[in-house]
Amino acid sequence: MKSKRVPWVVLGVLAACVVITAALEASDQTTPKPKDVVLVGHIVDLQTFMTGRFDSADHAKCTEECLRAGVPAALETDDGLVIIGEGAKSPARSIAKYAMTNVELHGKMYERHGVRYIDLSSINESKGNEEDQDISSPQSNDPDDDPGRPGQ
Repeated sequence: MKSKRVPWVVLGVLAACVVITAALEASDQTTPKPKDVVLVGHIVDLQTFMTGRFDSADHAKCTEECLRAGVPAALETDDGLVIIGEGAKSPARSIAKYAMTNVELHGKMYERHGVRYIDLSSINESKGNEEDQDISSPQSNDPDDDPGRPGQ
């Protein structure tokens, strides 16, 4: 009699796990609302940025090679990293030449679970000094708008 109960108990536990997992996944399916933004920072590849390991003393060249090889790209800002994408394709062709250069990115920014991602629409070399730009508030170019920004 015991051997017939065990499979039903196991099936019941598995069914409960499936229902709970489905409920948790469904609650995380909300699509983040994108915001049109202009961000200023410099282009990095995530591998060398995170590990600090550059293949050569020329960090810009190393970063460019990594981006062209397919390493994910990000924009380093005063507020942290923003992952860069270009729709369903890699942004490497658009941004590799800007490796380790201060740039101004235009696009739609998404945020989920603390991760920020910009869907790139255009990129230009930054005309001013990155520290003169307020990147914490994408709508503003006035550095006095964010008194809590480091370095002020």
